[in-house]
Amino acid sequence: MPENLTFTIPPHLNEYNVPFSTFKASNPQWTNFVVGGLVFSRSPPKAPKEEKCEDNQPRVLLLQRALTDSLPGYWEGPGGGCEDTDETILAAVAREVVEESGLHVSRIVDLVGVEPWTKEKNGTMFYVVKFTFLVEVYEAQGVFGEDGEKQGEEKVEVEGEALKQWEDRVRLEPSEHSAFEWATEEEVRLGLEERGKYKFLEDEGRNLLKAFRILEQ
Repeated sequence: MPENLTFTIPPHLNEYNVPFSTFKASNPQWTNFVVGGLVFSRSPPKAPKEEKCEDNQPRVLLLQRALTDSLPGYWEGPGGGCEDTDETILAAVAREVVEESGLHVSRIVDLVGVEPWTKEKNGTMFYVVKFTFLVEVYEAQGVFGEDGEKQGEEKVEVEGEALKQWEDRVRLEPSEHSAFEWATEEEVRLGLEERGKYKFLEDEGRNLLKAFRILEQ
């Protein structure tokens, strides 16, 4: 797995592919920069071996905030604060996704939303902005290009843990998140309406629904 966090971007995101110091200097109205990376799956959910699941509607990766962290129990996509060592805010997205989920960003697809807010701490005001992106990950498509069968290689069937779906390979940072799930658009919508199992901050929930719409385009 490429630990150098190599990923591709489309041309319309080039404005975010500048040195982080330059980006900060050109946006002096903000004191703190936060990023998020939303990961989707189109794989059918797991079903008992004797059953076949035909459901391939997209699902988004949700992480539940640890009970020892702020906003305990709330659900969100991977994300966090930009660091001065990040080359760009896009690099910060890739870093946060791998740190919080163990998944490696292969492509940053589109900007989903920009949310500003203010907070006060010890008498100091902070002006925060969060950039949320839709991303793809290497684990979802394989890192080494074409399917081995197309290269004349033999496919070997293995029973047990080796057959784990890539969606099950998420690795959490326990100090930040306690659980992960893959949720449908309807499940996210119900959570945003406070009628479902997931509890979201309003901006987070709206961005999740917006990402589903982008995915359909």
